[in-house]
Amino acid sequence: MHPALTPHSPDRLTALTPTPLTGEVVVRMPPSPTGHLHLGTARTALFNWLFARRHQGQIIFRWEDTDRERSQTAHEEEILDGLAWLGMDFRTQSDAFYRQTESDDFHREWIRKLWAEDKIFPCFETPEAIDSLRQAAHSARTNFVFWSPWRSTPRPELESKINQGQAFVWRIRTPKGETLTFTDAIRGEISTPSDTLGDFAIARSDGSVLYMLANVLDDSFQGVTHVIRGEDHVSNTPKQVLLYRTIDRPLPVIAHIPLVLDSHKKKLSKRRVEPGVAVLIQDFQDYGFCPEAVVNGLALIGWNPKSEQELFTLSELCQAFDLGGVQAASAQYDYDKMLWLNRQWLSTRLSPERLTADYAQWESPQTLHQHPHFTRALPIMAQKCKTYAEMGTEFPYFFSDITVTIDGLTVPKKAIHPPEAITILTACHQTLANLPDDQFTPAGIKAAIIPVIQHLGLKNGQFLPPFRYSLSGTTPSAGPFDTAAVIGREQALTRLQNALAVLQPHA
Repeated sequence: MHPALTPHSPDRLTALTPTPLTGEVVVRMPPSPTGHLHLGTARTALFNWLFARRHQGQIIFRWEDTDRERSQTAHEEEILDGLAWLGMDFRTQSDAFYRQTESDDFHREWIRKLWAEDKIFPCFETPEAIDSLRQAAHSARTNFVFWSPWRSTPRPELESKINQGQAFVWRIRTPKGETLTFTDAIRGEISTPSDTLGDFAIARSDGSVLYMLANVLDDSFQGVTHVIRGEDHVSNTPKQVLLYRTIDRPLPVIAHIPLVLDSHKKKLSKRRVEPGVAVLIQDFQDYGFCPEAVVNGLALIGWNPKSEQELFTLSELCQAFDLGGVQAASAQYDYDKMLWLNRQWLSTRLSPERLTADYAQWESPQTLHQHPHFTRALPIMAQKCKTYAEMGTEFPYFFSDITVTIDGLTVPKKAIHPPEAITILTACHQTLANLPDDQFTPAGIKAAIIPVIQHLGLKNGQFLPPFRYSLSGTTPSAGPFDTAAVIGREQALTRLQNALAVLQPHA
């Protein structure tokens, strides 16, 4: 006998039913291990995480791995590692950890049960025939809805065709003329005519279920109370409302968070992203972001804290987050805002010890963080850089020798020619040479240089450019007070002497 016709055993179904989590709030994170960890998936995980933590709820992590051809262990590791990097360690902090494929027997038993109760039927219409109907509807400029010609076929005839080995899929017999309604926790009441759904497929002929039913069975029997997912699932929900009714289980609270749009206001896609814009979580890691800033930015895509606060730790987000602050309209991804947030975290929120450790990990196997100037340079780099990547590329003059030119040392537009530049750099050399060790700091150097500028009767805009350039060899660069303090007295004096040597032949 065909496995789909094997008599349904209530005892067997009871034995296979998973033990559900029980709590007022149970959410689930069900990624498919078929691709890289995208910021949209990470944001969905974050919203579920925050909602559960805010309400002292439970979290189920479930691999939706029924697409066995595309599912990869490498993607699983990347997704879990990326989420853990963001502060959500689902490996150790989930209340339950499942694989959808582990429930195959349970799913198949439900197909047998629904067939025994005449709630589903086998459809023998070929994909080619359905495509022809779809093309005809397109040509006629009408919406295509498939109503199977087999939905009313007598059961003995259907069983006979199954046993003859004819190809089929299991479809639900969708009622006609009804309205399927659910209340979205973000969007309010949503109603859909059942006549727009048609008889949709729920399982293959071998009893292996498709996403639509697998998702409903898993959520229902694993105890999920709140389904928080992307807006692109709104169109699936009426079908799942019908499936919940079909299996006689209560509908969970459903909330659809807004889509993430790119700069062109199209759905954000990792295949259509501007160069240099981070979309994958691995991108953020490679570009030198700190995880707190990424979490902070993800939370603000489509959620409003209803306050002036912009910088949030994960703990603070857990206290502040609620679905009432999630907007219904699609949210545009602003990469510049992510860079701004990262700069705020680098410059105001992370300790020097944390910055050093993070930079060392990002830079590995390079060893810039072991340079003797690194500790002094770190506060300046953190103030001026948006990412760890910039810290490694924007300040080479802190860590290596420089070359200066006559053009960089003079400012003709401000009447600073070689003689004036020589006067300025000579005064700088004398001042730095005589400055006490305990005052060789940015503030101490500034305090000593300002009277010199006044004594020479110059403006800051005349005096500082040659001083700055002589120490850094580039423009723009950090201020001369900062640069001198980072490279130290000996090297600062050497660079000033080298600059004077360049100027002397032109005086």
